[in-house]
Amino acid sequence: MEYLYHRVPKNMAGTTLYPLNVLKETRPEVYNEHVKKYEGRERLLTTEIPPLHCLWNDVLHFTAVAPSTLKANLAKADIELPSVGWFKVPVSLIQEENSIAFTYRRDEDLIPKFKEYEPFDPARIETYRIVPQETIEYYKQKKAEGVRPLLFHLVPHILYKGSLDTKDLEIVSS
Repeated sequence: MEYLYHRVPKNMAGTTLYPLNVLKETRPEVYNEHVKKYEGRERLLTTEIPPLHCLWNDVLHFTAVAPSTLKANLAKADIELPSVGWFKVPVSLIQEENSIAFTYRRDEDLIPKFKEYEPFDPARIETYRIVPQETIEYYKQKKAEGVRPLLFHLVPHILYKGSLDTKDLEIVSS
């Protein structure tokens, strides 16, 4: 069975993962905490995802990269990832018509380009697991600058328009 991963939110209440813009309406205090990760990248908050007819924060963001791989790649840059939980999501739970893959190439303003989206295809899961060498070099550069890196820079994202019940999902640690 193939899996995607989503970090377990620190302040998750209940068993359902919701996109950030849903939290803005239903749990503004949680939204205010999570939106901080977009400091310096606020334009992403209003970026449209044309294939799904929604905004960047109307979707859940998943990775096909296992947490152990993420941790190992960060270690190559002498960055320690604190141990956190990750939902291990069977690919079969992700409805293909509500999801896309984003290959994470960006323009100078860090805004996704339409051509970088493709239909999510579970048969291409190995492609979505690729962590480019440029990502590891980016980690090293940010470490040298004393700046926390974006964990999934240049790594494909699986974007899912919807919420996800997590009550029966396994949680793995990084």
